[in-house]
Amino acid sequence: MFLRSILTVMALSLCATSANAGSTSEVPVTIDTENSIAFGNMVTARFSDNPDEIIGCGVRHYAFADGTEYSWGFCQARVEPGVLQLCSTTNPVLLDKMSNINDFSYISFGWDENDECTNVGFSTQSQYIPEFQDKKDKKNK
Repeated sequence: MFLRSILTVMALSLCATSANAGSTSEVPVTIDTENSIAFGNMVTARFSDNPDEIIGCGVRHYAFADGTEYSWGFCQARVEPGVLQLCSTTNPVLLDKMSNINDFSYISFGWDENDECTNVGFSTQSQYIPEFQDKKDKKNK
């Protein structure tokens, strides 16, 4: 009897999970040049109908034979052809944050008049993971 109860609860919880898969948040890339900030969701940009939409950050680490090291990072956003907002930095704190961004991150970044990154923010949460089935269905219509 106990085993049957456990199996029933497990079956019901699986049904409930499949019926309610959780919410998603599509955040298109936005570049606000007046306030020197760009933001957006990486997955939304990747699966956008706009082939020019991108957002992301990257870090490059170089090690040399003489034992010296050099690291720099950048963030970029684009919403239309020929309009790319890019900032770069060698600031260790910003480099550390840029290194923690992953595929399902919401990203925001700011820059100064010299296109140096002034801030980097990100959030990695389940609502930023796309509903793959919905995206597939949209493409087949």
